[in-house]
Parts: sequence; C-alpha cells; structure tokens
Amino acid sequence: MKKNLLVISDSRNFHLIIEAVFRGRHAVFFAETEEDAFSLLEQYPLNLIILTPNMKKADSFRFLEHLRGKDSRYSQIPALMAGAFITPEIISNAHKNNISDIVKLPFEPIEFDIKVEELLIKFSPSRERPDPVTGLPKRYVGQERISKLLSDGKKGALMLVDLDYYSFLSTSVSDNTMIACRDVIQEEVRKDDGNAVLSVVKGGGFLLFVRDLREREKVQDYANRLIGKILEKVNETVFVSIGLAVSERHGKNYEDLYKACDKGLGEARNHGKNIAKFYTW
Repeated sequence: MKKNLLVISDSRNFHLIIEAVFRGRHAVFFAETEEDAFSLLEQYPLNLIILTPNMKKADSFRFLEHLRGKDSRYSQIPALMAGAFITPEIISNAHKNNISDIVKLPFEPIEFDIKVEELLIKFSPSRERPDPVTGLPKRYVGQERISKLLSDGKKGALMLVDLDYYSFLSTSVSDNTMIACRDVIQEEVRKDDGNAVLSVVKGGGFLLFVRDLREREKVQDYANRLIGKILEKVNETVFVSIGLAVSERHGKNYEDLYKACDKGLGEARNHGKNIAKFYTW
C-alpha cells in the first residue's frame, strides 16, 4: 500500500534522490521550512519523516521538538535522519528526539529502501501486529528481516513449511495445530541459540530462515527433524511439506532464494508429502 513520506531538507538534490528511490511506490512530499512542513502535516496523513540535520530558517532537531509537542498525532510519526557528516552530537540529538534510524550519505538506494520499508512496517498500525493465532510476525515482516540479513552478507537456509489437513468438512489446519507446529519450530530454533527468523504464512504454514546452516545434509536433517516432531505433537491428521534452499547456492537475495524454496516445496508435495526437498542441488 502506498505511504506518504515527508522529506525535510535544505538540499534540493536530496529531495530528488528520495523521489527517485520511491517513485511510483510511495507519495513523496517536500518541505524546506517549518511552515511548509506543518502545512503538509495538516493536509496529509504522513507515515514517515525523512530529514537532514539542516533545513531553511530552522534546525531539524528543534523542528522535531516542536512537532512532538504540538499534537499527540505527530508524536507517533517515525523519523529517519540522513547526513553526510554524522557527529556524536547529531547521534545524541537523534536519540533525544526519538529518531528511529540514521543513514550516512551517500547511501546505497537498495539499503535505504529496505530501512524505510522496515520502519513503515514497524510503525504501521495493522502490519506491525503479530499473527493473532501464533503470536509470530506476519510473513511480510519475516521477509523484510531475511532480506536485511542477506543484504548484510549473512548466509543460511530458508525453509517454507506447508501444512495440509484434509477432512470432509475442511481443508485448513486448526488453530491448535498451528500453535503446536509453532512450538516445535521455536523449540528447535532455541537449540540453535535462537539464530533464526520465524514468521507465519497465511493459509497454514511458516517461513523459517536459519543462519549459518549451509551444508546439504545438515539442512535436510534439520527439516526432517521438524517434520517428525510436528507429526508427533499434532493430534489431528496433518501433512507437512517443506521446501528448502541455501543462500550460497540458490540465491543471494530473498526473491531468488524464495523462488528456489517454493520450487522445492512443490517437489515435496509431488513426492507424497511429509518430506522436505530441495528443487536442485
């Protein structure tokens, strides 16, 4: 969903850069002065403020102080600061004014894009809420976290866990089954010192990224162990299929890794279920 971003800076080039990064996906508004900024705040429901340390006729930190104290609505808007010279004083002022993140200029557009999307998710009234059944982050949140790890050079295995349940009345798994499966996966993750990202997938499943799990045999054993424990713990007839992929072999970014994982899930379903499969190795 398109969001409204307010960019506050005395640099027109910075305005143009932000517009280029988010063109077509988000609405980007510009303000050079406090008056312009407050005028836009009155006109549009803004989701994020992106600012540099300097703005015309004012100091950006002083503006944020005025903003936070002017109206309770504005105190909830997250802010991200970008600057070429990030001094200890700027960092200190940023913390005092509840600035969520600081980015050094010049930045890599993709990395900046990820930071902004993470903040939009984190402060979104609906998307930040966990799944009501399992209490886990929703899939999109998990995806963003995994993307960030991969962009930071972290390696690991991606697992797409799919649950099927068939009866005369329903084809969807129950809440109790989802909770039981969550417990099994979380227990396995804790054994690995919690070095993983786990989120729920709508329709009955989980997305799991385990860092530093790379060898084919170890990934396969990990997934097989999950399947066995899930089948032991669940009280109803359920089929578990898991698609597998490893970052160093199947994709350096989330999109490529997920595609390989999804194809592996298709292979698992086609080979009788209750198994875990790589698409290729």
